[in-house]
Amino acid sequence: MFSATQSLRLTPAARVYAAIKRLLDVLLSAVALVLLSPLLLLTALAVKLDSRGPAIFRQKRVGKDGKVFCVYKFRSMSTEAPKNVATAELKNATEYITGVGKVLRRTSLDELPQLWNVLRGDMSLVGPRPLVVTEAYTHQLRHRFGVYQLRPGITGLAQTNGRDLVDDDKKVAMDCEYLRHFSLWQDLKILFMTVYVVFTRKNYAEGDEVAASDTPAQEESVSQKRVS
Repeated sequence: MFSATQSLRLTPAARVYAAIKRLLDVLLSAVALVLLSPLLLLTALAVKLDSRGPAIFRQKRVGKDGKVFCVYKFRSMSTEAPKNVATAELKNATEYITGVGKVLRRTSLDELPQLWNVLRGDMSLVGPRPLVVTEAYTHQLRHRFGVYQLRPGITGLAQTNGRDLVDDDKKVAMDCEYLRHFSLWQDLKILFMTVYVVFTRKNYAEGDEVAASDTPAQEESVSQKRVS
C-alpha cells in the first residue's frame, strides 16, 4: 500500500517552501476572510434560522507535530449528533444532518470558517486533512511516516483523489505522496482540482454511504486494520 517504508523528512528546499507557504497562507486567508465576510455572515444566519444551536461547530483535531487544536466549521448537524466522532464512523450520519447542513456539506461551504484556523497558524490552505483525535489507526500511520511535519489543510491530495470514498490506508498513502512532492506547484494543482471536485460533487458521500460504496478489496483492507 505504501511506497514509503520509513519516516519521510522534508528536504532543505521543502523547508524553505514551508516558510514561504506560511506567509502565503496568512495573506490569502486574511484576504479571503474580508472578501467572503458577507457570505460568512449569511451562512451563519441560515444555520441559526434552520435549527437550534450555535452557527459555528468546534471540534478537537490533530495538527502539526501531533498537537491538538480546535477546528472551526459551520454547524451542519443537529446538536444531538455524537461529539468528536468522524462522520465516516457514523452509521446514520444523514439522520443528524440539517436541511441547510446538506447544502453546506455538498458545497463544502461548512469548511469556510477554517480560514480563521489558517490565519491563526493551526492549518494551511492545502495539506493533509486534520483528523479527529479518536482516529487512532490513521494517527499511528501519520506519525510513522512523518506526515505530522506538515500543517493540516482545508483541502488536500486525498480530497481531490477520491474525497469521501478513500479508505484510511489510501489517505495516508496520499499524505506520504504529498509530503514527498511538497511544493508550490503541487499545492496549486490541488487548489484547482478542489474547485472542480466541489462543483461536480465528485465522490461525495456521508457516513454509511461511504461503507456502501466500498469495493470488496477496500472492505478487506478496513477489516484488517489494527492499532498496536
